[in-house]
Amino acid sequence: MRKRLWIVNNEHCYWKSGVTKPGYTAIPFPLECTDGIDTNVSAAFEQYACVDLSPTFYTNMPGWHSHPNVMIVEDARNFAQNGYFLQTLFLPEHSGCHVDAPAHILPDKADQTIDIFPANALCGIAKKIDLSQENYAPGDLASLSKVEEVMKHTGITIENGDIVVFDFGYDRYLVDVEKKPAHQRNWWGENEPGLAEDVCRFLSEVGVKAVGSDTPACDTAQINGQVTADFGHAHYFLPNGIFIVEGLYGLAKVPACFYLLALPLKIKGRSGSPLRPIALF
Repeated sequence: MRKRLWIVNNEHCYWKSGVTKPGYTAIPFPLECTDGIDTNVSAAFEQYACVDLSPTFYTNMPGWHSHPNVMIVEDARNFAQNGYFLQTLFLPEHSGCHVDAPAHILPDKADQTIDIFPANALCGIAKKIDLSQENYAPGDLASLSKVEEVMKHTGITIENGDIVVFDFGYDRYLVDVEKKPAHQRNWWGENEPGLAEDVCRFLSEVGVKAVGSDTPACDTAQINGQVTADFGHAHYFLPNGIFIVEGLYGLAKVPACFYLLALPLKIKGRSGSPLRPIALF
C-alpha cells in the first residue's frame, strides 16, 4: 500500500492512502529516489512555510521555578587565548522549549527515558487550539466546552496520533525579559493557566501522541509557583505514554493545523530534552 501525506493548507490536514484531493500536494511513500534526492520531497518542501517555535537560549532565561537556571559561559574558548570560539552550556533537560518523557515524574516508569523513543516521536500532524483571546489568568483552567468551541470555529478535529498544542498567548511574557526588574524576570516560570480534567481525559481517550503549550508546564496551572491543578502530568498524559511539550514560542504565527517536526537530543537515561520545533504548512 502506498501512503500519501497531504501537505497542510491554512485550515486542514489530511493523511490519506491512495486518494487524490484538488489543491493538495501528495508525497508518495516509499520514496522513489533519483541520484540520492527525491524530487517529489524536494519540491514539496520548497512550497512549505517554515516557522521556528522555540525561544532563544540565554543565561537565566525564564523556566520552571524550581529547576536550575540556564547558564552559558560565553568565552569558554575564545580567539585571543585558544584560536577559536566556543561556548559552554549548563542547562537542565527541561529548559527552553522541551519535552517531558514519562520518567520525568513517574517512578514506576523510570525506564521510559527520552533516549529509548524513536527520533520521530514528536513529528506529525499538529492541531492548534487558540486560546490567546481568552486572556486566561494564572490558575485558570481551559474547559472541554471551550476547546470544542475553538475546534468548531476553526474546522478542525482531533484524531488518534495527533499532536495538540495550546496557544494561551503566554509567550508574550518571554519578550524583553532582561529589561524587567529582577523579581519579575521569571514571572512566566511561576504563573500559568492549565487544562481542566475533562480536556486531559478527552485527549487521552482520543489517543493523541503529544500535548504542548506556550506555558512552562502545559496542563499544569500555577499561581506564584504554587500548583493548583496537574491532571495531565499525573494522570492522563505521561502515565499513558503521551509526551508533554512545554515552552513553545510563536504559535500565533501558525495555522490551526500544520506539520510539526521536533527532535529531542538523545540523552542517555534522561527525563526529557530541549527541542528545536518547527512548523511546516
